[in-house]
Amino acid sequence: MVGVPTPILAYSGQAREYLRRAEVSFDNGNLVQARNFLQRAEKIDANDEKVKEFSDKLKRALDEKIDKLQQQIEFYLSAKNVPDAEKLLQEMLALSPENQFALENMQRVTVIYRKIEEYQSQGIQVDVSSGRAHDLDSYSTISYMNRAQGFFAQGDRVRSMEMLDVILKREPDYKPALALKARIDHINQIETFVEKAETAFLEGRMLETINALTVLIADSPDRIEYLLLRGKAHLKLKDYDDALVDFWKYHHLNPDDDTLFPLFSECYYGQKDYLMALGFSRNEKSGKTYQTLGFRFECHFMAFMASYLLLLFFIALIPLAVYYSWKAGEDLLMRFSLGSAWTFVKCLPVIFFRSPVDCLGELVSIARDLNVPWLNYLVGISLFKVGQIEGAQRFLTYSLESGSLRSRAYYFVALARKQLKYAAYESDFEEAVLSGLATQITGWHPKFVKRIERDLIMSYSKVKDNETFEGMAYAIIDDQTGSGA
Repeated sequence: MVGVPTPILAYSGQAREYLRRAEVSFDNGNLVQARNFLQRAEKIDANDEKVKEFSDKLKRALDEKIDKLQQQIEFYLSAKNVPDAEKLLQEMLALSPENQFALENMQRVTVIYRKIEEYQSQGIQVDVSSGRAHDLDSYSTISYMNRAQGFFAQGDRVRSMEMLDVILKREPDYKPALALKARIDHINQIETFVEKAETAFLEGRMLETINALTVLIADSPDRIEYLLLRGKAHLKLKDYDDALVDFWKYHHLNPDDDTLFPLFSECYYGQKDYLMALGFSRNEKSGKTYQTLGFRFECHFMAFMASYLLLLFFIALIPLAVYYSWKAGEDLLMRFSLGSAWTFVKCLPVIFFRSPVDCLGELVSIARDLNVPWLNYLVGISLFKVGQIEGAQRFLTYSLESGSLRSRAYYFVALARKQLKYAAYESDFEEAVLSGLATQITGWHPKFVKRIERDLIMSYSKVKDNETFEGMAYAIIDDQTGSGA
């Protein structure tokens, strides 16, 4: 037997020891440790047949393991299970540090983690229980959703819809996006109705305006401006009752007097409630006037038409009254000079505060000019008092035409004629009785006249029984002059 050098045998034994350890690790399923021991054995004796044989066996096992890991990694990555994919990638790199698939996907996982951190730094969180805590699409969806809500809050519904379209293309069933899209569609629909209502109103299509606004009011009862616009449409159609209903509802929610008072005024005018129309034509609190003077006068005229017509009637009588006054004035001036008027004015204080007898001469002159029954009566009884019975009888006769003086005038005429021994005095007493028993015409009967009448009755009335006309006339005149009390 050929002898083998001792160093070579020592190296061969050491290689076999590493090989044994590699085989044990292989049997235990630790391919990484098996590979490490194999590499040490190959460094000592790469030409050993058993080492080569085990190397081929380990390579096949590694290839199978790597293929299996690759399939699992691809599944986890497709399922967005990044943590488990990362674990398998680390295991694959431990088996094959230069494996291109493992290197590329480990870099991909690193990028995913970095982007997730960026999203989280922006306040975007995904609940772990959702199973999508490492799904970049989920973070991106939430980011787009946040941006969509932000644009919506700013009133930019167009850009908000752009964000929602991106989300729904990825996830057609994403509920928050669907809810916001439905809300935007609803608002757009409402604005379409509003635009349609406003256009119809401006073009005079009031029924179409009312129909569109009725839909809007039912859908958005808090939008009170729709009530105001519908009320205006009713007013244009002269549907005053419905217009007032809408205006009063609007007023209860927004008491804007400057906007509503002119509309109230028009509605009540259309209902022929002219006082209400007049009342709302001006704001008493602010002093503002909302309607023209002509409109307000028309309301006042229509509300008080009977009074205005009566006023017009009296105004129409003014020319007639002026004419007759002018004629009467002409007649008065023809018989009554300015000097006589001044004399009469000066006599008045004497008549009222002393006695007509004190200015009898002036009264006789004035009575002749005027020929007025009550002045003739006053002059007649005054002449009678001073004893001028003939003159008294004449002036008293001139006063018989006055209904309020007739019974007294006949009585004193009869007394005067009795004193003058005229045979007709009995018939005068009879006329005095008949006039006194007739319906009395109330006239002015001042105290200075009553005093003279009382003096005459006391001086000249001798017959006071009720069996003669003179006695009956006395009773009547005595009652009229107020002495019976």
